[in-house]
Amino acid sequence: MFWADAVAQELKKRKLPLEWVDDMKTPSGKIHVGALRGVVVHDLAYKALLSLGVKAKYTYVFEDQDPMDGLPVYLDQNKYQQYMGLPLFKVPSPEKGYENYARYYASDFKKVFNAIGCNPEIIWVTDLYKSGRMNDCIKQALDKSQEIKKIYEAMYKKQISDPWYPFQVYCVSCGKVSTTKVTDWDGKEVTFTCNVDAVKYTKGCGFIGKASPFSDEKEVRGKLPWKVEWPAKWKTIGITVEGGGKDHMSAGGSYDLSSQIAKKIFAYSPPFALPYEFFLVGGKKMSSSKGLGSSASDMLEILPPELLRFLMVKTKINQAINFDPAEKDTISTLFDEYQKAAEAYFEKTSDDLARTFELSQIDKVKKPPTVRFSVLAQWVQMPNMDLEIKKEGLEEWAKYARIWVERFAPESEKFVVQKELPEQAKNLSGLQKQFLARLSSELDKNWIAEDLQKNLFEWAKELGVSSKDAFAAIYLSLIGKDHGPKAGWIILSLDKEFVKKRFNE
Repeated sequence: MFWADAVAQELKKRKLPLEWVDDMKTPSGKIHVGALRGVVVHDLAYKALLSLGVKAKYTYVFEDQDPMDGLPVYLDQNKYQQYMGLPLFKVPSPEKGYENYARYYASDFKKVFNAIGCNPEIIWVTDLYKSGRMNDCIKQALDKSQEIKKIYEAMYKKQISDPWYPFQVYCVSCGKVSTTKVTDWDGKEVTFTCNVDAVKYTKGCGFIGKASPFSDEKEVRGKLPWKVEWPAKWKTIGITVEGGGKDHMSAGGSYDLSSQIAKKIFAYSPPFALPYEFFLVGGKKMSSSKGLGSSASDMLEILPPELLRFLMVKTKINQAINFDPAEKDTISTLFDEYQKAAEAYFEKTSDDLARTFELSQIDKVKKPPTVRFSVLAQWVQMPNMDLEIKKEGLEEWAKYARIWVERFAPESEKFVVQKELPEQAKNLSGLQKQFLARLSSELDKNWIAEDLQKNLFEWAKELGVSSKDAFAAIYLSLIGKDHGPKAGWIILSLDKEFVKKRFNE
């Protein structure tokens, strides 16, 4: 049984009036494709619940209140240095048309996950705070700060010095959040200091004062630290299902700590956990803020939406995805696997594989082309193959094949028909030249590629030329290499008179 269906069956037994599935991310820069796995994992759980008739909701929270604590390499370092330590929603967007930095990068990510068929309702953390819905949890956290402190100390086996309060104020003087420390709480206001040397990447202003921790429609005044904020959001929103990468979900990790706070401080049952393995690119985990790895939007440039979704769907939740588009067969193999899954679905030969294909569809189920990607990658390099590509319904996939050839294909897979006779063809043997002369004499007939390909073998055999030497003669004459795509196809993709002249030459 597909893993999401098994999870949905388990959740159905709880008989909750609503299963609220949620995922979260801080838009600190271009969001890497690894975060996309979380979106798809939760989308699959949500859709599996719906397929069982369970009432369910799916939301995605953008944490736009976290501080800017690192400068992505693609930003103007001088321009953005001044915003270090400020919450992301107070940092200006890199481009016009967006409310702030967080909204800009969140919008880029949202476009990608919408494109691959994930359409959760979006929740902005600033809106959550401004609505006042977080205020009860803020008060509870401050009132029970010593209890939360003990949970931290027991979990991490480390003493935390007093005074300690689980709240970060936005400094009323400089606006920074990274540099502030709450030193007292009187039930209505917190006393805080904006420490000059609190962090290495920015300076505090030294301000000391009091402020209300409670946000309203006019102003966001601060935030809970994320391991306290996580369970506060569970309760405030009503989340019942949420997963995370194994770094957060492993024993003693963030989920365990937040779960204890949820139960002991907020009296809320932690969500059903969906731990999943990492998405690696070339064996490396990526960072949004450091600009490492492939962003989600970059990945959508090299794969069709349904293939990018399929990549996530086909891999079991407890297995890492290690995807390296620069590896020779990575992309072509993915296309082959997708076609195999489609075959299972339409021929009903494998339940799990068929379900994988079904859950990889963006809207309605669509039968993919049958021509293999490796063949298509050859066709897009041949002249006059547009009609063949259109006939096979390959126009959409063809643009990704061209990108693969341009950006990732090894030199051995690339070829260009030479305008002049290649130097390499001038050393052909007598038998090879006889074979080309015979081939030239046959080209006035109306061939189809499959039949011509078969006859190439027959003519070589009749002349006593090995298949290897015969085909090498064709390739050396046309592209200057001793190997290439199926000869019948490349010959018929070219102008007939050009080919005859070249072989006779």
